[in-house]
Amino acid sequence: MLKTLRDLFVPDDSASTEESTRSVNAAVAILLMEVARADFDVAEDELSIIRRAMVEDFGMSQIEADDLVTHAASEVDDSTGFFPFVRVLNDHLGPADRRRVVEMLWEVAYADAGKHHLEESIIRHVAELLYVPHSDFIRAKVRVGEAADN
Repeated sequence: MLKTLRDLFVPDDSASTEESTRSVNAAVAILLMEVARADFDVAEDELSIIRRAMVEDFGMSQIEADDLVTHAASEVDDSTGFFPFVRVLNDHLGPADRRRVVEMLWEVAYADAGKHHLEESIIRHVAELLYVPHSDFIRAKVRVGEAADN
């Protein structure tokens, strides 16, 4: 199982762009699922936000997004931390894309009628690991919070 995870999240030098894209997609989905599960209640609204993000931000089909959400849920059960997933994102995404990931995390947190303090804690930790400046972390929180209020 460890080799499978390593192959999924740390592709070798000969890995194609498609494999890197799959790794990034999986890493983002797993982090989004971590936020959804932080408050011990995964609401359908949160799952919808995750699926929508996969379709709109990553160009997946609805079926691919559903499969990835299912995979992410099982990976979250087995994961021991964020670092392997964050490392993939740091290796393959630029600063603007990493800020967008933090914004997507906030969208999941606000999906079920407001954020929970455990969701915020996870997002803060992931943002720090993604080297997203605190000011961008706060801007994303405020922007998504205001959109959720409307």
